Order: sequence, then C-alpha cells, then structure tokens
Amino acid sequence: MSLEAAPARPGIDLRVIFGAAPALLVVALALVSLAWTPHGAALLTPLAEPDAAHWIGTDAAGRDAASLLMSATLTTLLLALFGTLASLFIGVPVGVALAVLRPAGALTSHAVAMLPPALLIGMVASGLGASANLTIFLGIAVPGVIIAGIITRHLLVPLWQRDYVLAARLAGLRPLATAQRHVLPCLWPQLAALALELLAISILVEVSLSFAGLGTLAPGASLGLMLREAQQFMAIRPLLALAPGTVAVATALALMLAATGLRGAPRSA
Repeated sequence: MSLEAAPARPGIDLRVIFGAAPALLVVALALVSLAWTPHGAALLTPLAEPDAAHWIGTDAAGRDAASLLMSATLTTLLLALFGTLASLFIGVPVGVALAVLRPAGALTSHAVAMLPPALLIGMVASGLGASANLTIFLGIAVPGVIIAGIITRHLLVPLWQRDYVLAARLAGLRPLATAQRHVLPCLWPQLAALALELLAISILVEVSLSFAGLGTLAPGASLGLMLREAQQFMAIRPLLALAPGTVAVATALALMLAATGLRGAPRSA
C-alpha cells in the first residue's frame, strides 16, 4: 500500500515581498516622524543646498526638507488610509449585496478607474467650500466605494454558484450569512489586493489634489503640497520636487506590486 504525498503548500509570491518591503519602509519612516525628525521644526537658511546635515536641502521657508518629507508622507498616508477604509467598509458590503441580488452581468473595473472621478469630485467639493481634508476624503471615498462594490461583486458572483454555497442556501441559510461564512473567506487574498490597490490610488489622488491646490494647504504638510511649493524652484533645487514625487510614485507602485502578487494567490476551494 502506498501513501500519497500531501500537496505542497503554496509559498508567498515574491511580488508580495518585493512590494510590501519598500512600502513598509516608507510607512516606518513616516511613523518615526511622530517622535523624531532630523531637524524638527527649526527654521534654517531658505533654499540651502543639500549637504551631510540636510540631505535634501531646505525649502523656501527654511525648513529641513528631509524632516518635512517624513511629516508630509505621514499626512498623505493617513488621508489615503482613511479614504480607503471608508471605501472598503461601504463598498464591499454593497458588492456582496449586488452579487446576491443581481448575480447576472459581467461588469468589472480596476482601482485606477477612480482617478478621473476623484479629481472631479475634489474640484466640486472644493468649489462648494469644503475643507481641505474633507475634499480629499470625498475625492477618495466616493469613487472608491463604487470601485470596491463593482470589484467585490465581480469576485463573488462565480463563487455564488458553487455547490457548497447552493447547499448552504438550500439548508435555509440566508444569502448574506452564506456570503459571510462560505464565500468571503475564499476571497481574502483578492480583497486584500483590492485594499492595497485602493490605497495606492488614494495616495496619488491626495498628491494630485494637493498639487492642484484643492487639498492640503500651508502650514500643513503633504507630498502633494511639497510638490506644489517646490515647482517654482525646480531649476535650482530639483530635489525639493523629486523627493516627494519619488516617494509617492514608488510607494504606490510598491503597493500595486504587492496587490498583483496577492491576486495571484490560489483561492480556497
């Protein structure tokens, strides 16, 4: 009698590691700014060149750009996180309800699709006199809810027709309870990937709105505001714009890479 070997457990996709590592590093440096920055809030020589003490130089107000970058990154991440959580907390239940009530259809989307409506909503909210933080929140959350709902529904509909789900429904389990117990646990990698994608796009939304003057305003600090304030000094101090731009784009790309790895994870049977 021969014993059949147990199937090998799938390993972690390298894209998750290579994406999560730089993103976590950015988050860690941003959190450190709560307790420490290289030069704090001290005012120094305006537009000083980068040196050993001031790695990026100073901005037009004389603030150390590296210290400002750490604080600005934290602000951008928090605004993006709050908008993303709102999108998920509302959008995922809406997607579950749509999959239960209207399983027909193949409409799908991608998180990138929230960028144009986010900018439009930001302009409308700002024009109506909304505060900077509320403008960014609405610009992220409103299209984010729609995208999260569409993607969640698209993921759930195929699983809704599986035998064990049909059996649970025939046994008298209510549709939403069936989704919670038998369907959603199969989709955690895909839902986690959705969360990372929404967070990545939310970072770009904050940067875009603040750069356009519709988001964070001085004396606050965010990556988009740093870009806005540095654009007039690009010719003489390019690092003042390159540093926040690089952090924003690199963080978003790292999150998208990790999300791609999670989407490649096998679903539970």
